[in-house]
Amino acid sequence: MKKNKLARNASPKRDALTTFQPLSGKVNQQLPNAFAVLPLLIAIGIVPLIVLLKVIPIPPDYQQFWITEYVFDFFSYYKAQMIIFCAGFILVNALIINHLGQLPRRQFRLKIPLIIYAIMIVLSALFSAHHTIAFSGFFERYEGMWVLLSYLVLMLGAYLFISTLKQLWLIVGVWLAALCIISIIGLFQFIGVDIFQTTAGRFLILPSQYQSIANSLDFNFPKYWIYATLYNPNNVASMMALALPMTAVCFFLSQSKIRRIGFGVLTGLFALVLAGTHARGGWIAVICAALLLFGVFMRHDLLRYWKWLSALSLVAVIAFAVLIFWGVQRVNTVTLDQHHADYSIQVAPEHLSERLIRHYGTLGSGRLYIWIRSLQMARETVLLGRGPDTFALYFPNQDSYKRFFNQPEAFVDKPHNLYIQTWLNLGGLATCAFLAMIILHAVRTFQLLTKAQPSGEFYMLSSGLYAGWFAYLVAAMFYDSVVSVAPAFWIIFGLSLAVNHQLDSAIKSENPAALSI
Repeated sequence: MKKNKLARNASPKRDALTTFQPLSGKVNQQLPNAFAVLPLLIAIGIVPLIVLLKVIPIPPDYQQFWITEYVFDFFSYYKAQMIIFCAGFILVNALIINHLGQLPRRQFRLKIPLIIYAIMIVLSALFSAHHTIAFSGFFERYEGMWVLLSYLVLMLGAYLFISTLKQLWLIVGVWLAALCIISIIGLFQFIGVDIFQTTAGRFLILPSQYQSIANSLDFNFPKYWIYATLYNPNNVASMMALALPMTAVCFFLSQSKIRRIGFGVLTGLFALVLAGTHARGGWIAVICAALLLFGVFMRHDLLRYWKWLSALSLVAVIAFAVLIFWGVQRVNTVTLDQHHADYSIQVAPEHLSERLIRHYGTLGSGRLYIWIRSLQMARETVLLGRGPDTFALYFPNQDSYKRFFNQPEAFVDKPHNLYIQTWLNLGGLATCAFLAMIILHAVRTFQLLTKAQPSGEFYMLSSGLYAGWFAYLVAAMFYDSVVSVAPAFWIIFGLSLAVNHQLDSAIKSENPAALSI
């Protein structure tokens, strides 16, 4: 195979140092790899696919927040339970491995913000006025304290227990396989064929004791919109934002023709699914990830792709401009209609926030209204939040200005913004700790990628994981943390930490065969 110009220019020594090496020491021989990796595989490959009915009675104190006395949950309850199980599995593995003296000892740069974040999760739950919700989560969400702590365990498990390139590809491969299943289900929904609305599909997601209601079962989702197994088109967009940048990077950087074809097909598939969600936030996230990678590649000879990158940037700018123009036009139209509808309504003097809601409350599918009302509560949770997943209990759903929301009859149970969600539920200190983890890792990864030679599978995976979790966090400005997607993010984030450890060691060491991650 003819080597490209970049490969010829790279020094043999540095190229060897930036190639991912399998662990060859004692840990690789003694670590029970199957048990260490299995819970990660379940969390990233099985959890997103779970769709099964769970009927839960609503406690009397919370029936005012629901229109029925029971919750008929298909998409969240069992996912949450499996996430907790996987985290417990990892903790048991860690205890056993540590008892055997085989637990890898690695420097963890994010230790302090991680500890603060975990402590604030626990404190916000313990001091919450709604312990049941804070510990177990709100109905049809179930992202309480135990699930949030489980996310952190999944991240640490991915960081500590991934010891070979083969394991890393196994986790990524299982995840991509799950995404292919999700994509196929989603594309059928996109053309109007929803597997969960078919007779076979209904029996598949109903426990035996509820099979009698199969013929009357109906999901209230818009036709031709993709929600797949993730409950909501926004959740699918969030997942695609996490995956699409990574497969695109692997497509551009793969040296194998077969792999390039495979990643090209996956990139096209995920882009089509993202389009089928009708969610603009996912595209904004992918564009931002592309710009981030452009900044990384500017430091390398990879700018030989400047034509491709320039074209991609131009398309991104045009797409973003079209999205903004469409949003402004929609706001103007809705505002005009509202002025006609409310012409005779006498209102009291308004604050700036209320004027913004009146004129622009529908912006972002109503997000601006939710954000304004949510941020007005932020001063009350500067230090400590009101408890994990308790947002719905405090949001002013009876607000008179809700008539300027695009769905005034809807019950708002989430802020459509991960950072506002964290601030109100866990507190400002927890939000700062979370952001500190993200910023520290983002800066460190950027530094390492610009130092290392851009060649080999190791560099490809490092930059791909980086782009993926970065895009997810950009999309999180418009979407929430949910049990359908968040486990994949935290595992990908942990893999990125593991790859950073290897990359840092490889750059410093002159004996790459002795390196481990």
